[in-house]
Amino acid sequence: MALRLTHTLPAVVVLLLGLSACIPSQPVNADYRANFEALWTIIDERYCFLDEKGIDWDSIHTAYSKEIDLMEEKKMANDLAFFQLMAKMLNELHDGHVNLMTGFDVSANSDWAGDPTEGLNIYMRQRQISGRLMQSGGMLYNNFGIKGQPDHRIGYIRYNSFSSSLGSMDFILKYLDNTDGIILDVRGNGGGLVSNASDLAGYFFDERTLVGYATHKTGPGRDSYSTPKEIYVTPAKGRRWTKKPLVILQDRGCYSATNDFLVKVALAPNVYRIGLPSGGGGGMPATSELPNGWRVRYSAVKSLDIHKRSIEGGIAPDKEVANEAFDINPKAHDRILSEGIHYLLTHAKESKDKTE
Repeated sequence: MALRLTHTLPAVVVLLLGLSACIPSQPVNADYRANFEALWTIIDERYCFLDEKGIDWDSIHTAYSKEIDLMEEKKMANDLAFFQLMAKMLNELHDGHVNLMTGFDVSANSDWAGDPTEGLNIYMRQRQISGRLMQSGGMLYNNFGIKGQPDHRIGYIRYNSFSSSLGSMDFILKYLDNTDGIILDVRGNGGGLVSNASDLAGYFFDERTLVGYATHKTGPGRDSYSTPKEIYVTPAKGRRWTKKPLVILQDRGCYSATNDFLVKVALAPNVYRIGLPSGGGGGMPATSELPNGWRVRYSAVKSLDIHKRSIEGGIAPDKEVANEAFDINPKAHDRILSEGIHYLLTHAKESKDKTE
């Protein structure tokens, strides 16, 4: 028996060591008060929309400081409870670019998304544009005939995320060249790479164009900002779409890089935007670390339009149209898409009349 024990004990030790590795270790600094103060100060000194949004961050400090005291008095303080309280505080900013990141959860705010039934609904869309969509990178596209309009065709491009590549835009635009115009549907596109937003916009400009500005925090003061830096769109090399109309469909689901794309492409002379105001997200995020090792992401750079107005609150369309809620009327049609088709047909007929 003694011989067996000498062989068994090392295995037990290894097992216990393995189990201990599965138990989350305590943060470097688990002082909830200190981490609360650190988080509040980061936002106070580095977040770029406090004044613009009219947020009284000092009052929020007072309110949540009391919550910390209460949590500790009732001996309810633990990592999860503290995380949930701090996530609630950050959500007071109503900013989709603000997150508290831990090893067990990530906070998020989705107030910007609005009611998705008022914007994109794939079932309603399929009633008006049926058939297979070809795919190149992140672009889904094809050209379609219009019922009762045998002499007209429209191009349709669906782009779901600016995190996806643009594919072969040169081929796509050539393929759609025989249409009356293109509908670019970015409804529900929550963003991605700003570089993709600039590159896509470049297919709709023939000249390098000033499209906005950017400014960042330079110090802890609420009004400490850099001189606005000019932002330009450079025309894409190769084929571009600048002679025929481009209709862009947008909704509240358009956020971050999509919001950036909308404010840039709005300056292209052949562009007309239909739908709902975008969800916003005009801040470029930065990340800081708390004493306990958790990280907070927050908006640190303001994007401005051509008139140096903030685009954090979203971009209004040229024509506002909302869809009927699908759960109220299952037979509802995509009004936003219908308006886009109507615009292209009207423009095509007017162009034909001018040439006759």
